[in-house]
Amino acid sequence: MFEEIIFMVGFAVFSVVMSYVLLVVAPEPLNKFFQVLAVLGIVIHELCHVLMCLLTDTPIRTMKILERSDNESKFGLKYGGRIELKEFDKLTFLQALLIGFAPLYLSFWLFFFLWELLKNPSLEVLIFYLYIFIMVSLVLSAAPSFADLFTIFGSFQFDWRYSLYQIFLLLISICTVWFSVAYFQFEVFHEILTYLLIILGYYVYKYGFKELRALIQHFLGKRSSNGSERANIKKLTRRRLKPAKLREKEAQW
Repeated sequence: MFEEIIFMVGFAVFSVVMSYVLLVVAPEPLNKFFQVLAVLGIVIHELCHVLMCLLTDTPIRTMKILERSDNESKFGLKYGGRIELKEFDKLTFLQALLIGFAPLYLSFWLFFFLWELLKNPSLEVLIFYLYIFIMVSLVLSAAPSFADLFTIFGSFQFDWRYSLYQIFLLLISICTVWFSVAYFQFEVFHEILTYLLIILGYYVYKYGFKELRALIQHFLGKRSSNGSERANIKKLTRRRLKPAKLREKEAQW
C-alpha cells in the first residue's frame, strides 16, 4: 500500500548520486551542460515548494524562483531559489514536512508520469527529447536541500509537544487507512488517493479530539465546586505562543 514511499527514498538517493556524478565528476564541458540543465530543475524545485505552501495555506513573504548566487554550491551551481515564509514561528511540523519534501514526491510523480509518456510509439522526436531533458532536470533537483531539512527540524523544536501530537495523529490516521483498505479490500486506483484518505483521517481525528476535549472540560467544569479549581487539561490540540525572538525568523527553502 505504501510501496511508493520506499521508491521515493530510493529516488532521493538516486538524485543525490546522479547530481554529484553529472555536475561534479563529469568532465568539462559535459558537466557545464548539466549545470545549465539543472537551472530548470531549480525552478521546478522552488515551484513545488510554492505549490505546497498554497495547498497548506502557508503565507509566503517573498519568492525568488531563480536568482544568481554569490557563492557556488557544492555541485558548482551559480543559481538558486529562495522562498521566505511569513510568521515562521507559526509553521507547524506537519506543514514544514509537507513543504520541505514537496520537490521529492512531486518530482517523483512527474518523473514517472513522463516515463509512461515516453512509451508512446507515436511520440514525436522533439517531444521525446523534451521529456528526457525535463526528467534529467527533475533528477538533478528532486532531493531536499539542507535548508529544507533544517527548516523541518527547526519547526519540530518550536513546539515539540505539539509536533509529537501531530505525528501521533498522522500515525493513527495511517493505521486506520491501512486497516480499512486491507479489511474491506478497497481498490485504490492510485497511491495519491491513499494519501488523501490519510489527510482526511488526520483532520477527522484532530477535530474529533478537540470536541472530545471540550466535552471533558465542560463536564469537569460542572463538577467543580470552585471555578478556580477547574480541571486543567493540557491543550495538545492547540499550538502555544512562541518566544518573541523566534518571530523574527523566516523560513528559507
